Amino acid sequence: MSTDTSPGNFVAPEPEEIAELLPNFEVLSFIAKGGMGAVYLAKQKSLDREVAIKILPRNFGEDLEFRTSFESEAKSMAKLNHPNLIGIYDFGEIDGMLYIVMEMVHGSSLYHASYGKKIDPIEAGRIICEICHGLENAHQQGILHRDIKPANILLNDQLSPKIGDFGLARPVGDHESDTAFGTPGYTAPEVVHHPSAVDESTDLYSVGIMLYELLTSKLPEKLYMPVANLVQCDPRFDDIIRKAINPDPALRFRTAKSMAEAIDAILNRKKTPTVSNPLITSPSPAGGSAHPPRPVSPRVHTKKSSSPTIRNIIIIIVLLAAIYGSWTWLQKEEVTRETENAQIIAENERKKAEAAEKKAELKEKNAREAQARKEARLKMIAEIQAANKELTPPPAQPLQPKPELYVKCPELEEVRKKCHGLVDKMQKKFNGKRQDQFLQEIEELRGFYRNKLAKIKTSLEAKGINDQARTVDQELNATNVTGQAFVDYILGDN
Repeated sequence: MSTDTSPGNFVAPEPEEIAELLPNFEVLSFIAKGGMGAVYLAKQKSLDREVAIKILPRNFGEDLEFRTSFESEAKSMAKLNHPNLIGIYDFGEIDGMLYIVMEMVHGSSLYHASYGKKIDPIEAGRIICEICHGLENAHQQGILHRDIKPANILLNDQLSPKIGDFGLARPVGDHESDTAFGTPGYTAPEVVHHPSAVDESTDLYSVGIMLYELLTSKLPEKLYMPVANLVQCDPRFDDIIRKAINPDPALRFRTAKSMAEAIDAILNRKKTPTVSNPLITSPSPAGGSAHPPRPVSPRVHTKKSSSPTIRNIIIIIVLLAAIYGSWTWLQKEEVTRETENAQIIAENERKKAEAAEKKAELKEKNAREAQARKEARLKMIAEIQAANKELTPPPAQPLQPKPELYVKCPELEEVRKKCHGLVDKMQKKFNGKRQDQFLQEIEELRGFYRNKLAKIKTSLEAKGINDQARTVDQELNATNVTGQAFVDYILGDN
């Protein structure tokens, strides 16, 4: 598929432009841009719900193979319905750009929430377990994701993961059209070396890599280092990871459900009522584990005089301190999030105001130019009429034939006719929209037209056809105008 996915080559349309092209949606703001397109926050008017609209670059829409694959994958994804999968509502094409309407998830990606951090093993297990449940639903519908990684997992307000960006998704068993290889570090070896072996376990390989990364804050190395040696966690996590990332697909988990059940066996044993902030862990000492070691109670000789009351009071104090610390952190996070949202809203409002101001200035400028052209034309007509009234025939002189001021030039007429057709097509194409781009294309056409006239004039003078050459020279003088004045001249009766 010959599509250039370089982010620098794609200019995201303004929200106002998307709103004009999709009248059934109220485009609220721009969210982000990447190599595969731009994402906007919008409201679906008919159902009064927030959605995310992803716009793909035009070069994707021009690729027939990609368009066919995009339509097929969008229809397949729309059939999926699971709390851990981002829902697909609609898709189509606007102004040569493919688009897809998705469920809006308020939150950050797992990549942004966990990068450089060692996640609590129980919380990491819960997140991976829910991802497995979402993949199980997609696999049952015959769809492989093919690019599972933290950046493609969104966390909602309840920190529940939702799998998105099925940009490399393929039906199970479709290897002929497969030219995408996922993301280095997360991709199973058979994707590159043995594509016919790709199946559901290929996605589970990536999930196993993610589990290792959440627990240790890094990807596994070629010489596998057990996670239980790096952080304080249940050794059974290593058994799950080793099985998930086995180089031989046949030796991995055969279903996402079976991998989730293996993790559940650890979580059910480890569940405790302690309050914690799951996605933030304290920095560990150099060379130490990700979590501080659990306090070891000193050995106490069994005596009847030991009082449980003091122990309970200490436990209560520790719990209250933990609750207070978590509450304080949540308050700070909420203030930070509200500040960031306010900044985004203010920036969007500023851009809208600038766009409206530029549009008004352009409209006023065009109006002034049109008025100036009209006044100049009226002045010229008045001068010609005044000059005609002062003319009187010369006395007692024989009538002489009036010299012809304009001699038709067939070559000029043909070129002018083509130019007239092109200008007319441009006006219909833009229909008053994107005036800057319209005038830019008009200026390019004017330059081409004048260059052609110059060549015709030179050719006529070389042949000695000077009367036609003067006609061409008159046309060159008449088209020595820019912008709308050139359009009016070519489309007029001159």
